[in-house]
Amino acid sequence: MIADQETASKPTVPALIRGFAVLDLLAREPGLSFTAIHTRLALPKSSAFHLLATLSALGVVRSQADGMYRLGLRLAELGAAATEQSPIGHEAQPYLRNCARRLQLTCHLGVLEGHEAVYLCKEEGEQEIKISNTWVGKRLSLNRSALGKILLAWLPEAEIDVLLPFVDWDPKTPNTIAAPHELKAELALVRDRGWATDNEEDVPNIRCVAVPVTDAKGKVVAAISAVGTILQIAESDFPGLADTLHAVSTEVSQAIFGRPK
Repeated sequence: MIADQETASKPTVPALIRGFAVLDLLAREPGLSFTAIHTRLALPKSSAFHLLATLSALGVVRSQADGMYRLGLRLAELGAAATEQSPIGHEAQPYLRNCARRLQLTCHLGVLEGHEAVYLCKEEGEQEIKISNTWVGKRLSLNRSALGKILLAWLPEAEIDVLLPFVDWDPKTPNTIAAPHELKAELALVRDRGWATDNEEDVPNIRCVAVPVTDAKGKVVAAISAVGTILQIAESDFPGLADTLHAVSTEVSQAIFGRPK
């Protein structure tokens, strides 16, 4: 992975690429040892040592008493600042909060960044069962998440084809869409009905519904989703949730882009 990035056509700084590779690894697999980090990233021990020491000094990585590494709280500060500086994330927050309270579900707003979807906002209702494995800044697969499918669905075919090689097709559950032709068929359904689902496709017992957020020209610029357990969301609830999310999406578009209601 690192070698591929370093040989890209754009000018790069190898140390920064390696540093971000460490952060990305710890985001996906918190609590890794020094050996696990330098082995999985194919880094020389000396390079890994200096990278981890520097990242720890900056507060973006922390070493626990047992020697395991996790992300540092400095990243949370930077993530919050990034959200504040995003017009969509900042403006959507109160609407998303009201939606989460109304539905008593966890709600997110996300955008396409590079070849992944990323959460800009997260709000929770007062439900007893909360979704703990999502956070602002988390990156999502485009084939296993409802939000990712929305962000893909209205792209030109050529742009979809560019992104497909970056998709992780390994099935996480029996319901995972694990082939490009299956995903394209699903995207056609998403465009037809105007909403997408994750029906235990990424994590067992978790369901999600998502809808697009469009700008003044009707271009999809973000997606809003509601997620819960199979006890909170039945398959028969999907259309009703989509209707509620569409209403919130309209409010967000109106607030940011001045679209008529």
